[in-house]
Amino acid sequence: MYHDPKITVRIGDKLPGPSEYLCGVRQGCPASPILFDFFINDIFKGISGVEVPGLPNHIPGLLFADDAVVLADSAENLQTSLDAITVWSDT
Repeated sequence: MYHDPKITVRIGDKLPGPSEYLCGVRQGCPASPILFDFFINDIFKGISGVEVPGLPNHIPGLLFADDAVVLADSAENLQTSLDAITVWSDT
């Protein structure tokens, strides 16, 4: 979608030359939130989550802008969820 995207990162008072990036969405692009929603939609797929009284389904986690909260009812389930998210992010 983007042709030859570049990014520059300031380090202290130095501004090195631009670098190419191969994934992600551009900040400020009107399509970025929509593209991000499509991408992030499956992050909690296959994660058991926790039971919340009054809700019909388990809640695997919460997403806030660029933060994620993973919910689990035990340390083992939390680790299983984190492992599943790692596999998801590597594909």
